[in-house]
Amino acid sequence: MNVTQNKIDNLTTVISITIKPEDYKLNVEKALLDYRKKLNMPGFRKGKAPMGIVKKQYEAAVTFEEINKVLYDALNNFISENKLDILGQPLPVTNDELDVNANEMTFDFEVGLKPEVAVDLSGATVPYYKIEATEEEINDTIESMQIKFGETIDADAVEEEGNFTGKVQEVDEEGNPVEEGINTTVTFLVDDLKDKDSFIGKKVDDIVEIHAQDVFSDVHQLQHFFGLSHDEAHHFNGKLKITLEKISIRTKAELNQEFFDKSCGKDKVSSEEELRDKIREEIENYYKRESDTKFINDSVNWLFENVQVELPSQFLTKYLQSTAKEPITDEEAASEYERMEKALRYQLIEGQILSDNKISIQYQDLVEFTKNQMRQQFAMYGYLDIPDDALDKYVTDAMKNEEHVRQTSGNLVQQELFKIFDAQIKKEEKKISLDEFDKILKEDTEKAGEHSHAH
Repeated sequence: MNVTQNKIDNLTTVISITIKPEDYKLNVEKALLDYRKKLNMPGFRKGKAPMGIVKKQYEAAVTFEEINKVLYDALNNFISENKLDILGQPLPVTNDELDVNANEMTFDFEVGLKPEVAVDLSGATVPYYKIEATEEEINDTIESMQIKFGETIDADAVEEEGNFTGKVQEVDEEGNPVEEGINTTVTFLVDDLKDKDSFIGKKVDDIVEIHAQDVFSDVHQLQHFFGLSHDEAHHFNGKLKITLEKISIRTKAELNQEFFDKSCGKDKVSSEEELRDKIREEIENYYKRESDTKFINDSVNWLFENVQVELPSQFLTKYLQSTAKEPITDEEAASEYERMEKALRYQLIEGQILSDNKISIQYQDLVEFTKNQMRQQFAMYGYLDIPDDALDKYVTDAMKNEEHVRQTSGNLVQQELFKIFDAQIKKEEKKISLDEFDKILKEDTEKAGEHSHAH
């Protein structure tokens, strides 16, 4: 047997394997003997059928199978011994002139090689948007707290500056509940409503049907009350059926020490100024997650613009065509490659960054991440002291779910990447209001849409 390599270019090579009958004939003979031992053929005792009949029936298929085994063992050994870092799997080059009776046969395999990727974050500068709380947001929060800790007086109908509790259910246009849609109970402050007129004057058991984007003046409250992400809050516009259950008005609590103790904990705050500082910090910490997400996205864009990744595009297009579930044309394969090329480039860049920083996600890391996630979830529902053995059982069950493991691994990678970006990329801090930040996100979305249409 002889194995050689012929480079087509920097990222594509052809591995040629020449084999002779002695490389596989013994294995064919052994396999045919095994077939004969197991064969039940009419007119012969089990395992006693003439070898000539066995060969006539099985020799061609067995020969083909044994040649394949020899080839792929040789191919994998060559790749391993020569430390070839490959993309996808080797593609057999079709040869219509093969003759199994020839003294030797040569098989060619086209192989795509991973490009060398060099990532230097030391020259990167990326904007970091620090979202500042506005005086209006702080005032609104204090007013909401005053109402929350004020006295509650039942009312017959919804009125200005009042509040009401309503059962909120997401429904379709025919009014039927949406499966796995929003289904919760919310206490609404009338002052927070975008369409107050739809609610003022309504009484207990009255029903208001309204689209999500028309409920609150501040769309971010959809995020808070319905557990939506920032992006979902801006785009979700399902129809909501709100059934009024309790209507009241609250008198505002005075800004005194009793109020500070009730709203913030005993002796944590002793003046309105300290309260405002505390609220400002909480609002800005809440927004920090949005800033961090934007920073990661901008860092990834910097990588795309500044890190060169050359790919064996012709090989990968052929590879996509050969591995498609249904036959696809050359044009369809080229289109599919163009669609996935950016994701593949990023995968290689991300892998290089993790390798450069010696980050490796182990199974135990996934277990610990899942455990911390679950502990936080239980805490949200007031269960602060879950016994370790009970928590371990929940974690074990979760780790049996492949989708959970895949998502958790992705989340952990993102967490590690953020630490690397945060430490190594220079931040150009820009103080900004939430409205300005939302405008930037909207522009990003529009640009991404234009870019996808252009392709």
